[in-house]
Amino acid sequence: MKLVREKTNWSKSPYPVKNHDYLVSDGMEFCHGMRKAGSDKWEQFGKRKKFNKAWRKFEQLNEKMPKEFVKPYMSDPWDAKEYNSLETFM
Repeated sequence: MKLVREKTNWSKSPYPVKNHDYLVSDGMEFCHGMRKAGSDKWEQFGKRKKFNKAWRKFEQLNEKMPKEFVKPYMSDPWDAKEYNSLETFM
């Protein structure tokens, strides 16, 4: 596992895009967590996610691996009681 910071130039994008830090596998094919731009807290995903590095640039961070994580901002909708309830659809 390694920590990387995105360094992609998004100046041609029609909307603002922020570069974040990522906790990725050694081959950078899977992402296990992230730290949003401007934050010092790492979010760990419940499941690893495919990581697409095409058209993006990264630099390796010389930091220690995070030991503490916060819950991701977006929770898994399958865990929501309202989402799984049959009453919601009736």
